[in-house]
Amino acid sequence: MAAAGEEEQPPCGLCGAAAAPYTCPRCNRRLCSLGCYRGHGGCAEAFYREQVLQALETERDPPPSHDRLASAFRRLRQLGEAEDAAGPLGRDLWKSLSPAERAGFQRLLSSGEAATLLPAWRPWWWRRRRRLGEELGKPQAGKEEEGAPSPPPFLPAVITPLSSLRAPPPSPLVPFQLPNVLFGYAFALSLHSGDETLLPELPAAVLDVSAALRGRRAFASAAEALHAARYDVSVAGYPQCPLGDAGTVLAVVQILEGREGRTDGEDVAVALLHLERLFRKGESHLPKEERRRFSNARRKCRYLLAWSREAPETLAALAEETRVVHAGVAQEAAVLREEAERGCGGPWRELISDRVNEGLGERRLIQELD
Repeated sequence: MAAAGEEEQPPCGLCGAAAAPYTCPRCNRRLCSLGCYRGHGGCAEAFYREQVLQALETERDPPPSHDRLASAFRRLRQLGEAEDAAGPLGRDLWKSLSPAERAGFQRLLSSGEAATLLPAWRPWWWRRRRRLGEELGKPQAGKEEEGAPSPPPFLPAVITPLSSLRAPPPSPLVPFQLPNVLFGYAFALSLHSGDETLLPELPAAVLDVSAALRGRRAFASAAEALHAARYDVSVAGYPQCPLGDAGTVLAVVQILEGREGRTDGEDVAVALLHLERLFRKGESHLPKEERRRFSNARRKCRYLLAWSREAPETLAALAEETRVVHAGVAQEAAVLREEAERGCGGPWRELISDRVNEGLGERRLIQELD
């Protein structure tokens, strides 16, 4: 789904809405939102099937069926970005697949598992995530996670100071707004794999998860702010994002601490400025009467940004408290995993292997067991 230019747009080809900034990569139908794009899913599904079959055709020595499909799906991102990505259907190749491979392929498409086979998206703040056993003080052997983090958003040299804003002096509870906002930011970016063209869905997800941005919700501690965001994820009906619950809390720690051990709050500033830009872009995709909630959230981001640049010691304290919360959430995940193993009757790695052989995605099952 590609964002269109600024010229006048034809109406949505599904619901008739006036603004339709997206285009189906296969039929070129103009669409107004992610919902309408999924609503004409037969066409979108056919497009992805074509690309996977085309990619499979280039494999000279294909591995077993699931790995073969995974290898093809990992090339979809590059194929999807090309203007001429839609190629021939590849009927001969489709006929060459076994019935089990065809059924597994259709399952991947219909269940959404296809997306888990694409290269993992790494956020700009990402540092190698230690395995759960390592987080609990149990060193484990194994390969590091693959992939490189995306480049950080631009940070201007000059940021408006807090004294220049028309706002009351900061409350003692202001610091605890920040972990709640950063949790929403990390969750929404991870949920949408960093795709900033998903507007207004991406910034709307931040608002759904961050009560500090939705209204005047106050928190008495970082722990309260983080657990409130976790609760809002479930209330809003969102699935668990690829970072996982503990991973999203860990993302807040990493942003507060800063890359390479920096504690000057620069990464917090980068996150808040990035979030402010996302709300600004999202406003243009909303009807005029619905833009206020985005503009209010944008102003709160600007206020927190100005405050954070003057409180590096407070940010360090928030990072320490958030690390304690992360340890608790990670321990909670470990207990749930042990219960799942007892209930399923075997080690979770073996269970994953069995499920993968049935055509289900490994990464999604790991999230279920975590």
